[in-house]
Amino acid sequence: MLIANNGYSVLSKFVSDGDTLNLNFQGEQFVARLQWIDTPETKKSTQNSTDYKIQNHWSWAERAKTALINLVHQKPLICIPIEKDRFDRWVCDLYINNKISVANNVQIALCKAGMAVSYLPYNRYSYTSRELAVIRGIITETANANRKKVGIWSEPNFILPNEFKKLNLS
Repeated sequence: MLIANNGYSVLSKFVSDGDTLNLNFQGEQFVARLQWIDTPETKKSTQNSTDYKIQNHWSWAERAKTALINLVHQKPLICIPIEKDRFDRWVCDLYINNKISVANNVQIALCKAGMAVSYLPYNRYSYTSRELAVIRGIITETANANRKKVGIWSEPNFILPNEFKKLNLS
């Protein structure tokens, strides 16, 4: 059983999309949602569109998923679960190579690669120094990727994940 804010050595089992994956801790599998980032939305089986911008978004979703797979596949990971979300997923921070550091944070790496955008908390005013370092890293690397036109930022008309979710695609 996981306890919030503790670090656990875990293994990656399955990547659902660019910010959600199944992890294994001592034989128990759980779904983890990476904290404070958002990646392009994966195409659902019920969705279809001929609109280039929508198809392009789905294409970037697959690239973000591949980026996450490449980051975590067969690597020792540390997961720090924070809380459960409305979908019963553990919202968490994830680190590669069994080291809790900004350099090893998966969310920051995805932002640096231009595969994720910041999705930061509001109405929260208390953070640990580790959390502040992750937030700073996410903001900095998202801004750098945007400025350098890396990943999704290379697309002039890219639909950001929060805007894409507002579209009525059934």
